Amino acid sequence: MEAKEFVLTTIFIPVVAFIVSTWIPGIMRKIQARIQLRIGPPILTPGFWAVLKFIYKERIEPVSPFPRLYHSLPLIGLFLMFFIILLTTPAWVDVLGLTTLVAVAGLMKVEEMLYIFMGNLSRSIMSVRMPYPDQVKGAILKGNARRFFEQVSAIRTFKLISIGSFPLYIGLFVPAVVTGTISIVGVAVYQGFNTTSFAISDIFSLKPLLWSIPGVLGAISYFIGYLVILNEYPFSIMHTKADVIEGPTLEYAAWARASYYLMREATMFVMSSVFVTLYFGIPPVLGWALIPHVLLAMILPVAAAVVSAFTPVLTFKQIYPLSLGFTALGIVGIIFAIL
Repeated sequence: MEAKEFVLTTIFIPVVAFIVSTWIPGIMRKIQARIQLRIGPPILTPGFWAVLKFIYKERIEPVSPFPRLYHSLPLIGLFLMFFIILLTTPAWVDVLGLTTLVAVAGLMKVEEMLYIFMGNLSRSIMSVRMPYPDQVKGAILKGNARRFFEQVSAIRTFKLISIGSFPLYIGLFVPAVVTGTISIVGVAVYQGFNTTSFAISDIFSLKPLLWSIPGVLGAISYFIGYLVILNEYPFSIMHTKADVIEGPTLEYAAWARASYYLMREATMFVMSSVFVTLYFGIPPVLGWALIPHVLLAMILPVAAAVVSAFTPVLTFKQIYPLSLGFTALGIVGIIFAIL
């Protein structure tokens, strides 16, 4: 690997991911609106323009024991997403031995944990004025532990990532069982990807894992986990508007809210990009071959928008069996891969 290719990949791929990710929320909102017989916002408004708008708003100090750490968490999540997509590129294949599915799974779990930290580091003014449980003198619940909106949401986040994200990780490792390697680029090579020279015309000679029974079952499982990771309908109980309002992100404002939007947008694109690498055999590379990768990476956000338009917020009594069911589906895919 040439140093020039490594440097260009390290700079250019995250930039492309950043630019494309700012379009995804608008595309999703437009699809949801059309399904629900609405016009919807302009495509750039929910993503690109929303980020610029919050960057220029007046900075507000959050009610938090560690405000600087609280503000830095979305930036950490954004960095993790860009690091994950770099791990899927051929140029990074020899870097620290991290270009494996184990590394991606570990980084994704860290990203999930960030929401727990957010919830425990925030004490919104609304929660302070409306303490739960009631602490008024003479109240029946007086003396019980006091909880804030964000803390309630943090508990929900913990319960959600404990079981809800199982399908994602099962879907992540189905390709490893099929190909016999945990190397991300190795999975792509198994499907026909050429690490030395890959052009758009070479796409038609690939043998995508998605066209197999284990691939289909693993892809379905991965998609459900994708919805959970995004906290998207029907798995948005972490920040449902009915009771916890914005959940752990309630106190984010100004540039901190902008960085949270960027983290979420990057997650939408990067996790879909990982899916394209694993199930289509097309990793993000420099050159014209990056175009089909980006186009295919829109499959999961579009599918997520369609599902979100038709589904309500599920409770844990519904999430647990649903998550376990799709986890079992992914395990069936692994069994087919072994056979």
